[in-house]
Amino acid sequence: MNIKTSFILFILTCLLFLSCSDKSGFGGKGVLPEGEVRGEFLSSDENKSTVRIKPLLMGADLTEKFSDSLNKELELVVQPGDLALLKKIKIFRGRLQETFSGSLGKSHLLHYIWPDNRTDRIRLNNVNRLLRRDTLSMGQDVIRTVGDQVPPFALYDQDGQIITSEYFDGSVTVLNFIFTRCSVADMCPASTRKMKELQELSSQNQVPYVQFLSVSLDPEFDSPGVLKTYARGYGINEQNFKFGTARKTVIDDITRQLGISRKKDDGEPLDHTMRTMIVNSKRQIVYQIPGKSWSVDDFLTRLQPNKG
Repeated sequence: MNIKTSFILFILTCLLFLSCSDKSGFGGKGVLPEGEVRGEFLSSDENKSTVRIKPLLMGADLTEKFSDSLNKELELVVQPGDLALLKKIKIFRGRLQETFSGSLGKSHLLHYIWPDNRTDRIRLNNVNRLLRRDTLSMGQDVIRTVGDQVPPFALYDQDGQIITSEYFDGSVTVLNFIFTRCSVADMCPASTRKMKELQELSSQNQVPYVQFLSVSLDPEFDSPGVLKTYARGYGINEQNFKFGTARKTVIDDITRQLGISRKKDDGEPLDHTMRTMIVNSKRQIVYQIPGKSWSVDDFLTRLQPNKG
């Protein structure tokens, strides 16, 4: 074996070792950003708002902090929406921050929790690669409007389940865009109240095959558990009302294609436009109103059979 061949084999061996060591379980340094944890949900205590988890991977800072908890369970504080989410998923990824709990004293809050099942993650990424390709092919000035089909996409809903564009199949869907930290009364809060009213009136008028989808404009805060808390706060009937979120690049592509502008300056609230639309059972946009001044009565009429 010559020197060149030996050198190549040495490099390949080193790369293989590093690759394996980065995935070797709890505390693989460099695998997760600081402050993040990937774990397995084990149990919960609703009275104390705590969960018990088994850490699988941690950022380097947490690995050092919890070095005595190697392969042991951790008891962490959670918010109600995240608690509801963890009960429906098993493997998750989230962030830890120090907090004070009346039942535990000094503890850690587990928040910004996302499902991290490998199979679902692969599915999500595959669909959103199609979205990315489709967005790039459209050019800068073209947006989808009435008569066009919605693009392919995949989101997580408030229960940690995947929503794809197949969600539109077989139903009429009212689609809008909000974010939970919006404090402008006549923007997102008003839109969510109108969506709820429209949902209730659709049920009272026995409008068949109608559903609702609100997509977050602020995925850097609006994790599935946060959306769960938001839905509960408005008393939403979640049977046919989904809230969707995904990583920022996915939301960028969806809003770009559907004509929603959004920007975030340091220290300033998220600035965005609004658009509410009806998508038919063939994924086609059949009606839309830009801005905040859409009417519940108008949309209700268009949801009626043989209307719109």
